[in-house]
Amino acid sequence: MRVAVLTHPGQHRAENQDRVVVDGVVMGSRDAAAVEFDVGPNALVAVVDGMGGHPAGGVAAAIVADVIASGHRRLRSASDVRALVCEANDEVYAMMGRVPELSGMGACIAGVAVNPHELVIFNVGDARVYVQASGYLMQASVDDRHAGAADGVISQSLGGLRFHAPVDVHISCEPPHGGRVLVASDGVFAHGSHRDLEEAMDQPLVATAEALVESALRAGGHDNISLALLELAEPDP
Repeated sequence: MRVAVLTHPGQHRAENQDRVVVDGVVMGSRDAAAVEFDVGPNALVAVVDGMGGHPAGGVAAAIVADVIASGHRRLRSASDVRALVCEANDEVYAMMGRVPELSGMGACIAGVAVNPHELVIFNVGDARVYVQASGYLMQASVDDRHAGAADGVISQSLGGLRFHAPVDVHISCEPPHGGRVLVASDGVFAHGSHRDLEEAMDQPLVATAEALVESALRAGGHDNISLALLELAEPDP
């Protein structure tokens, strides 16, 4: 399998609070060119979006990303994924307890854990996972938003409150298939259209990543823009 990663601060944010996790590697914090590399048959790809407007969103994102990256080797099932995301939530609140100035910091996460038997898709917050198969691009994650809320108002996150709160990790499983999986912070899709995403996905891996970021920048680039694009191996017949 191949993965392309690209992260950009956007047009209006001084700090890039997003982090991208591929297996045990954490990327982010700087505007950089897209990178493409191979991953094995058991792979973890996640995007962590620090909550803008909250204190130390970048700190929360870094904590979550480090927990996810350090625990990626023990992911064997959906329950393993749920436990690891909950552990990341606990670590964010633990840091708040040690450093009161960080109280209220939070992050969103979306990702996919791939093994030869299934895709485990997960998220908390409004970062998203899209799955492309048979020429169609479908959202596979669940947006955590209050009904009727304005853009950017989410119903749960990792951290984000001043008291410790558990999270309900959205998880779905799919059989392995060819195609692509796009994991993205909301800066990628919030101000564009689904059609924009679909049109970009027909290009080679790095070109697709670059086209998605350029599309978000043309739409205003109001937020940090980060994505990981995974090209899945065709399943054995």
